[in-house]
Amino acid sequence: MIVYARTPAGDLCARTVLEVGVEQHDVTFDLGAWPQDAPDPAGPLGLASTPVIVLPDDRWTDLATAGALRAGHQPACLRLPADAPRLGIQLLVAINEGADVVLIEGGGGPQLDLARALGGRPLAVLPLNRPQDIGSYLMGCTFDAHVPVPTGDDPFRARVADAIAALHLEMRHHVVEVDPNPAFAEAGMDPSGMPLDAFAAAAAGVLAGRLAAAGRRWRAQAGI
Repeated sequence: MIVYARTPAGDLCARTVLEVGVEQHDVTFDLGAWPQDAPDPAGPLGLASTPVIVLPDDRWTDLATAGALRAGHQPACLRLPADAPRLGIQLLVAINEGADVVLIEGGGGPQLDLARALGGRPLAVLPLNRPQDIGSYLMGCTFDAHVPVPTGDDPFRARVADAIAALHLEMRHHVVEVDPNPAFAEAGMDPSGMPLDAFAAAAAGVLAGRLAAAGRRWRAQAGI
């Protein structure tokens, strides 16, 4: 549940309590300027479990989008740069206006935390081709996130496992194995010879699409 308030400077802020494992975190995010007489940018559910894919760059955004479109039965997708002004407000407004999946380009740990604190489901797209950069990508991520891990044949799975084994991601995050092939099929791309980064983005898109479809069903049943 999110409570909107004003900072002493008059900016809008969002307050919530997050449960991460057995820990509780009281969180306040300064969202930036918002008209004093305007209604809140979203309701108390904030992003309402909307999947938010956080990509380290924009190289594979189209592929991730293709995965979401195929797995989510054509959800409404929106892409935003990580350095967009008032990113939190843009996220809330986008969901309030009907976005089913949001893709953030050039992001990392801070954007994963923002999406989580605002009630979304952050999906981390790990730079698997550069295992030494995964820690930098996740730096600043203090809460839990979904980490889609692409599946494949045994040699492929071994490559992915080697890239992430030292990080012990399962101790904090929700590591989910995902078949990335629907994304390549939707994009009309042959996955043969593609870098691991592409498979990570594809897997994230597929998982986001599935979460978006489940979210639509839940909202319809709840009358939201």
